[in-house]
Amino acid sequence: MSDEEFMFDDGDDGDYDFEYEENSDSGELSLETKYYNAKTQREDDLSVALSEFAEVVSEDEKEGSSEWGFKATKQTLKIQLKQSADGQATQQQIFETYDRMLAYISKSIVARNYAEKSINSMLERVSLGMDPAFTREFYEKTLVVLKQTRNDRLWLRTSLRLGKLLLDQRDFKKLASLLDELKRSCLDDAGNVILERGTQMLEVNAMLLGMYVELEDARKLKDVYLESVGVRSAIPHPRIMGFIRECGGKMYMAERNWENAQANFFDAFKNYDEAGSPQRVQMLKYLVLASMLSESEVNPLSSPEARSYEADPEIIAMTKLVRAYEKQQVNDFERVLEDHSDAILGDRFIARFVDDLRRTFRMLTLQSIVAPYTRVRISSLAHRLRIDVAEAEELLIALILDKRLRASIDQENSILLLQQETTDESQYDAVSNWTSGLESMMKQALTILS
Repeated sequence: MSDEEFMFDDGDDGDYDFEYEENSDSGELSLETKYYNAKTQREDDLSVALSEFAEVVSEDEKEGSSEWGFKATKQTLKIQLKQSADGQATQQQIFETYDRMLAYISKSIVARNYAEKSINSMLERVSLGMDPAFTREFYEKTLVVLKQTRNDRLWLRTSLRLGKLLLDQRDFKKLASLLDELKRSCLDDAGNVILERGTQMLEVNAMLLGMYVELEDARKLKDVYLESVGVRSAIPHPRIMGFIRECGGKMYMAERNWENAQANFFDAFKNYDEAGSPQRVQMLKYLVLASMLSESEVNPLSSPEARSYEADPEIIAMTKLVRAYEKQQVNDFERVLEDHSDAILGDRFIARFVDDLRRTFRMLTLQSIVAPYTRVRISSLAHRLRIDVAEAEELLIALILDKRLRASIDQENSILLLQQETTDESQYDAVSNWTSGLESMMKQALTILS
């Protein structure tokens, strides 16, 4: 769960963070000059730059450590990380340099804000394209120093980075321990969410949801989801809320609670759309799926938020499926599933519910087909739906039990017998008038006889 606040470009190395007095001693001025001389070598010869930065660090250590030694160490680390891609710098060299950089920070040699920015810069670099085991050790080293210096905010952000890495590596034991510690840091002694840490709490919960999705632990997934939507003291990044709502949608889909799944996928789509996340297209597909399963009369693809994605190949396939679904065109419905199997069935989550979708579609279609009849052969219905007679009969029984059809089945002859209802009020009026007329005639006859 990287966050945009990690996206730093420390191009000038933060030199503006320091002020220098005119009476600085010659030793410090000499280090400053050597540092900038080394920095100018970066574009021409990295080996020369490294050698000159090493001289700055060596002299700085002799003089008692200053910000120039820290800056030179940081520049050395940046060069080594760049060289590691070509095998010119080893992981051991990188760690030795980073340990030295962290030592400056733990001794408060540099200002807290600058130290935090520098760490963020390095974390961002190692999170992109580096060996996961190396990145993990890099994060763990950082967390030790952040805990020592009591930088809670950056400790939390770095812990979340480590958590994402542990989730990717499926190290659930280590991840569970880390998230438990993170969660405790967001709660007061009474177990309530600390007001100013509501946003962090949601980020921790989002990580927990990701873990429980991987573990397929439905009970814990629901507990964390319900806790998350109940947090009010938070202004999370829309990507975080998008993920929480995505997990909620998947949870409700597993429970066959199509309406709640539809609502959560819609919220997930809106949040991902706001965040500019590519996940929005996938959520739109899931929203369409849940909408059809819930038999909603509103086509989610017609909403203003969804119209801009009509040309997306993934959405085109879903649009065709919805069109066949709405028009109850059996052949077209099956053809779309076959012709666009990569876009639809290629998604493992959607594939899990295709049988449910077919069943819902066939039951709706059956209701429409039998509406004009009083009796119809089940074999004829099966042929219309492209299914066998036994499956058609099973669907009819489900419709009858759900009271969606007033009918019975003649199983001996395999015929559906429908009980036609009428709401023609004129028929009721005619019966009423006839009854009244009959009562009047009977009274007259009794009068004559008497």
